Amino acid sequence: MRESSRMEQLLDDTSLATAAALLLAAGTIVASLQLLRSRAGENPRANPDGPQWLLGAGGYLLLLALAARGLTIRGWPLARRYEILLLSAASLALFYAFGFHGEHSALAGVCAGLVATPMLVLNLLFTPSGVREPQPLPPLLGGTWFPVHVLATVVSYGGLLLAGSAGILGLVSGGSAESSGIPRQLDEVAYIGLSWGYPWLTLGMIAGAVWSWESWGVFWSWNSKEVLSLSTWALCALAFHTRRLKGWRGRPHRVVLGLVLLVLLLTLLVSQRLAQQAVPGIEYVF
Repeated sequence: MRESSRMEQLLDDTSLATAAALLLAAGTIVASLQLLRSRAGENPRANPDGPQWLLGAGGYLLLLALAARGLTIRGWPLARRYEILLLSAASLALFYAFGFHGEHSALAGVCAGLVATPMLVLNLLFTPSGVREPQPLPPLLGGTWFPVHVLATVVSYGGLLLAGSAGILGLVSGGSAESSGIPRQLDEVAYIGLSWGYPWLTLGMIAGAVWSWESWGVFWSWNSKEVLSLSTWALCALAFHTRRLKGWRGRPHRVVLGLVLLVLLLTLLVSQRLAQQAVPGIEYVF
């Protein structure tokens, strides 16, 4: 009986998410130490893949936490802000773990960890326990296109959050468009994240429009979440297509990436409250 109780505690989604937060924090610290050593001229290759292993393991634990929630309700576990924030942190950590090795890995690990770790920790600390309780999906959120919309959108967040973080750090570093070293590497990290996230966000918005048509008979309703998503997509399009144009490289490009991060965080953290004030009782906003 005791062994069964201990196993349930180990597989509890809150316990798994807490363990994931510790791994993400450890990965961020290791990546920061590697970056500092490389800048000091030391050899950072003692354990070059340490940040990838730590952040990747944290991402997998978050997926396991979401799977545990799905098993509890015997259904789709991704509809509410708490769950979407868990998956967003997992998407960012796993995108870094699989997408970066070698020259830019430590810098990209710092960019990923500085967003994923606070996002997860604040989600765990400030989401009330009652809200964290797994709940079945309302009937309105059924259908094939809703899971496609959610997965494609949140997969895009992995790349876009990383690109936005790299843009902010690039602004802090103060390098020009012709700079080498850390500023140039940050621009390259941001481009990799943008190249991944922009197409997936486009797919997620198309799937969301189809799902909206099936559920309500309209493709677009101009609620706060849709406006913020469209703003994110427009900023991504601007950043993606102007990054090499004269007058846009360097600081202007990084400002746009910083705005991408800001609007994404507003989408994840604020759009639910805004939409519920406009339409009391609305079931699905993230």
